[in-house]
Amino acid sequence: MSTSAQSTDRASLIRLAGDGAACFSLPHSHYILQLVAPAGSVGKVEVTIRAKALKMHKTTAGGIFIEPVEGAPRIVQGRILETDATNNRILANIIVPMWIDVPQGQAASAFRHGDLANFYLESGARFEPA
Repeated sequence: MSTSAQSTDRASLIRLAGDGAACFSLPHSHYILQLVAPAGSVGKVEVTIRAKALKMHKTTAGGIFIEPVEGAPRIVQGRILETDATNNRILANIIVPMWIDVPQGQAASAFRHGDLANFYLESGARFEPA
């Protein structure tokens, strides 16, 4: 297992976990995200984080967060940066930018830039080389 830190302006790869996952520390926070890594992506630095929501809703309270603080993200909250109605997904600032696929029965177009939204995520949030 590699323990070398590869840094970007947003996150640092701190270790490879078992089962094809990698752990990233996020700058200026205590967050350590465990994300599924696609085959052949070890050593890539520029990545896109992708997740699929089980449920999502707009909210007016709270801030931007990831639960749990360490491990695979399960509940996240952040500001909408962009909506992709064609692919029914949302780019949100969840400490770092994250593309989230909208669950069946909901529409990305119902959310606007700047909305604060809460997402319950399926297991398997992943990163992909950019």
